[in-house]
Amino acid sequence: MYRNKTKKNPYTRQTVFDVLSAVVGLAVIAVGIISFIDPEGNAWLFPVVFLLAAVFQCLLGIPRMMGGYGRKSGRKKALGVGLFFVAGILLILGVVGALCLWR
Repeated sequence: MYRNKTKKNPYTRQTVFDVLSAVVGLAVIAVGIISFIDPEGNAWLFPVVFLLAAVFQCLLGIPRMMGGYGRKSGRKKALGVGLFFVAGILLILGVVGALCLWR
């Protein structure tokens, strides 16, 4: 695992977000592959893919929203807002997919 040796606390917030993003990204890929192997038998996994993708987008957007102040902080925060917007769309798609499947 990556350790930041320049600071007192080697596990910074960015490292935690990077690890969580990698885990959720791999989960999205794994669930997507499993759901496409047998689409009829694993139809319940399609909303899970959308919900995991929404979580992934939120994990990408949080560090950009907390970018702080500076010369390019407005662009970073706008990118963070865009990522949260995409996460909201994916969340809506996941909920609609779940409602359509479980009706």
